[in-house]
Amino acid sequence: MSDCPASSRYHHGDLRATLLRAAEAHIEQEGTERLSLRALAREAGVSATAPYRHFDDRQGLLVALATEGFEELGAVNAQVLEAEGRAPLQRQLVSLALGYVHYAESHRVKYLLMFGDILGDFSPYPELVQASDQAFSPIATMLESGLRQGVIAPMPLWTLAGATWAAVHGVAGLILKGQGRSAPAETRRAQPLLALDALEAQREAAFARLFLGFFACPKAQADLQALAHHSSSVPGEG
Repeated sequence: MSDCPASSRYHHGDLRATLLRAAEAHIEQEGTERLSLRALAREAGVSATAPYRHFDDRQGLLVALATEGFEELGAVNAQVLEAEGRAPLQRQLVSLALGYVHYAESHRVKYLLMFGDILGDFSPYPELVQASDQAFSPIATMLESGLRQGVIAPMPLWTLAGATWAAVHGVAGLILKGQGRSAPAETRRAQPLLALDALEAQREAAFARLFLGFFACPKAQADLQALAHHSSSVPGEG
């Protein structure tokens, strides 16, 4: 058994997880440009070569973070559907959308790696492809069920899935953009920022309105209309 001091410094026993958390914190503060495995090793108190037991290079670390993100997002989707399993399908869809946005807000770094331009093409990374596919699967399954039941207006499944993703991802991206801006009160009265603030505050109503056109069932349409009008207090109005 080795008594090397470097190996004793990470007694937590999970260097891989420590490096992932350190990388996430670094990216949050400084972005990805100056991220290096050697710097993370110094921060973890291990030898410069220790991170290479877990990651081939810096890109491998970023892929691992994005993969972890998709796995977590898939778990969020599955939990929402399990909790909302008895709710009408339109409510399940709104809950999935809200869960997606909440994940993006709570895990901003991973989310930007998952859907940004840093990693580019996923095809060289089978674990990333599999994790992203599994994250999307609960949504596709739910939409397919809605089409089969006639609750959702007829359209090709993957067209519907793409439209759903565009709506949810678009709202998440705009909310993150709004949260990333610090502006004085007079600037926040500019129309684009008023729209971002209103979207953040009224996200549930926004999703209800966005999804309204997907549904053929009058009862589902009426439910979404009621949800869209649930709150009338919008920042910057009145």
